[in-house]
Amino acid sequence: MNLKARWTCAACVLAQSMAIGAAASEVPPSVSDYGGVGLWQTPTARFGEDGALAMGIVANSPYNRLFVSVMPVEGVEATFRYTDITNRLYSADPSFSGNQSYKDRGLDMRFRLLEESDSLPALALGFRDLGGTQLFGAQYLVASRRYYDFDFSLGLGWGRLGSGGPIANPFSRTTTNAAGPGEFSIKSLFASPDIGILGGVTWQAPIEGLELSAEYDPNDYQNEPFDNPRDVRLPVNFGLKYRLAGGAATGISYQRGSILSFQVSFSLNLAAPSGVPKVLDPPPPPPRRLALKIAASKGQPEVPTTDPVVLATRVEKALKAQRIAMNGFALSPDMQAAQIWVSPAPYRDSQKLIGRASRAASAVLPDSVLRVQITEVSSGVETYDAEILRPALEMAAASTISTDEFQNALTITSPKEGKPARQYSVARYPQFGWSLNPSLRSSIGGPDSFYFGQLWLKLGGYVNLTPNWSADTVLGFNLYNNFDDLKLESDSQLPRVRSDIKNYLKDGEQALVRLETNYIHQFAPQWYGRVSAGIFEEMFGGVAGEVLYRPADPRWAVGVNINRVRQRDFNQRFRFRDYEVTTGHITGYYEFARPSVLVKLSAGQYLAGDRGATLDVSRQFPNGIRIGAFATKTNVSAQQFGEGEFDKGIYIVLPLDSMLPRSTTGSGSFLLRPLTRDGGQMVRDGRPLYDITYGAVKARMPLRDNLLFE
Repeated sequence: MNLKARWTCAACVLAQSMAIGAAASEVPPSVSDYGGVGLWQTPTARFGEDGALAMGIVANSPYNRLFVSVMPVEGVEATFRYTDITNRLYSADPSFSGNQSYKDRGLDMRFRLLEESDSLPALALGFRDLGGTQLFGAQYLVASRRYYDFDFSLGLGWGRLGSGGPIANPFSRTTTNAAGPGEFSIKSLFASPDIGILGGVTWQAPIEGLELSAEYDPNDYQNEPFDNPRDVRLPVNFGLKYRLAGGAATGISYQRGSILSFQVSFSLNLAAPSGVPKVLDPPPPPPRRLALKIAASKGQPEVPTTDPVVLATRVEKALKAQRIAMNGFALSPDMQAAQIWVSPAPYRDSQKLIGRASRAASAVLPDSVLRVQITEVSSGVETYDAEILRPALEMAAASTISTDEFQNALTITSPKEGKPARQYSVARYPQFGWSLNPSLRSSIGGPDSFYFGQLWLKLGGYVNLTPNWSADTVLGFNLYNNFDDLKLESDSQLPRVRSDIKNYLKDGEQALVRLETNYIHQFAPQWYGRVSAGIFEEMFGGVAGEVLYRPADPRWAVGVNINRVRQRDFNQRFRFRDYEVTTGHITGYYEFARPSVLVKLSAGQYLAGDRGATLDVSRQFPNGIRIGAFATKTNVSAQQFGEGEFDKGIYIVLPLDSMLPRSTTGSGSFLLRPLTRDGGQMVRDGRPLYDITYGAVKARMPLRDNLLFE
């Protein structure tokens, strides 16, 4: 049987299996050797759950891979990967990179086109090595179909997945249209001379957690990167994977008829609720009737009063027990409404703050009060108003009405004008605070070494001089680093606003990271302003201003910022270098409610004097974890920018609240920017007004679970 006949026979068998459409048991998706959901070398049309994240390593001679794969939204999968080409050196100059093997970065994207139904298979479109060096670039269209404990896949592949294919590509283009290293060209997609047929099957064994899989790999491995062809004795890969406890999994396969491949991965779901009970939080306030009974049982019956100052002190004490600071209090003349101003609490969710504040106040306010109005004040500006009908609040707290029914008794709006004058004001300034946290600074994937890092202590302190005026500082103390081995010098053709990072890392082991002051003011309804000055970050300091408009619908906002900054000395103390620049941007924000996806688009002038735009898209899960990606394109040419062509990166923000037994708004973040270049770089220039007023967005998200009454 010739090659084409074998291809036709295999494709017919797989297609017939996929058309059966029998009711099937779910086969949990596992990762491929590239990191995304798949078999071994080929993808499938399966996707993990919304928020699924997988990390792992693969040994598949001559390629070792380290990957992180995530489902930022349902039906979209993104994978970032480093590939270690073990039989090729990173540099031809051993004095620079020594015997370090070549490391290649890659980004994959995969999109669900169809979900499996009774009549149709699941269908997915995917792109491997999208941008970057494209050493392993491929595109594919693949379908998957379950039949009892079997999961079949069949698809078409281009690029590396089409190199050994039997179908001539009618849309093939010459290689001159392909993107070069670090560049991206849409003309390079689906442009390979041949189209491959890929496919395989997974069998869920009777042993729990065990699956066996086999695939047809259409890559002929004769056009591998760096003139590195591989022998293919058998175009079929097969092996087994086994899921261990706690999200861990391992796999072993026999590939190309000649090598063993090993895989270890760990998976979790970013959307999963926090598994850490908040045992160190105070218990939620009891309903009013129960609170009166508890006080009476302790011999402390409530003394009736109509004095707003006495009532204010009671409310302040009740809020303090919930770790909520009260700024002010007012009672309507008819004793039917109470207005309470509060500071942002250590509760990550604004709805939890509203629930605890209103319940704490309701427990001590007289029965004549029918409406409780909560206003959050952040950095001296009001961010939202919440009005709760007290009878419904008491019934919801006693679980006699549902969350949906209570929704009708809760109104959350932008800050309103015409509030009553404060009859009781808490104004104790200055206010001081400090923090001490370990932190990690990393540089990954450089030619002189794969990883450089520093473990350091971050000592932070702040003083609120008035409700609107604050100052804060961050000091960095080195614990350990290997920055002495950094050798890579900048070859930038632009002003070196970021690419001199080596010098900042080496000379700034003990550093003054930040020393700034911010004045924030709401100068009109829905309009906010900020003026900042000082040392803003490790590399720049100066003066800055920002204006933000956040309308009645807080899901969107528009801001403008401008700053005049100067580059700091490498040792990150008080001295500055000669480079000085004015930058500024106009930024539009829009946050979708379900899922909570924030889209930011900024346009303006960057630190190197280049002009362009930055698109930042991120998803926040209900547990507070946020993942995102950004890309910046400016008027700098690809030659001036250097490898990478434009600035891009991915990041994750991890709330400490999900890991601690006590509620907190603190967080840690990790940014992975493949290359440190000078084009498209922004400066951090003070406290962002969007973040300060973000409580308005969180408060007006759809109510979920029993958050108001936790």
